[in-house]
Amino acid sequence: MLKKKPSAILNQDKNKENELIERLIENKDLAYETLVRQYSVRMYTTARRFFYTDDDAQECLQKAFIQVFKNISSFKKNSQLSTWLHRITVNEALMMLRQKKRQNTTSLEVFSQRYNEYGERTVFADELGNNLEDTLSNNIEVLFEKSEAKLSLSEIIYQLPEKYCNVILLRDIQEMNTKETAEILAVSEASVKTQLHRARLLLRAILEQEDRASIESNWKVN
Repeated sequence: MLKKKPSAILNQDKNKENELIERLIENKDLAYETLVRQYSVRMYTTARRFFYTDDDAQECLQKAFIQVFKNISSFKKNSQLSTWLHRITVNEALMMLRQKKRQNTTSLEVFSQRYNEYGERTVFADELGNNLEDTLSNNIEVLFEKSEAKLSLSEIIYQLPEKYCNVILLRDIQEMNTKETAEILAVSEASVKTQLHRARLLLRAILEQEDRASIESNWKVN
């Protein structure tokens, strides 16, 4: 039995995808159920990486599907459906984060007095150490593992200024490249690089401060 060539399989998959899109646009029976069945797990996985709780991720997923149903007629067939769904999910996640009331804002206000817009300490800047660039180049998850901070990584990221929170989530958590991040945030690639650098600086500073506070607290108890 002859095996199908990869190109033939891809064409077959694309034809099935186009057929599903047509059924969605025409609002045919079971079309939406098929879409949910085929893509909900992937979209949920994307949403879950933005939120601390399953409830928030589920809410994001529901909102994303609503946007899909509203805008399916504008989908360009030369695009890939999974990519389009991913982008909608990410956009909904970012919108939800903007709408949420951030907690622990007092601590951020204190930090904002100690660090400038570049994430640099305004007093005792040399305390950041000599290996700053090496540390910043590390994945954020690795950076957090080295910290003794009691706050979860997600809680700290959500407290960052919006533009820094978004770029950290997209580049370091979602692992999108610079071009994809720039398209979603509607900024230049140079702006993404600058914001990411500043966001990492500020996040590192916050984690180090949490470390020092934890050590001082334990010292007092002992």
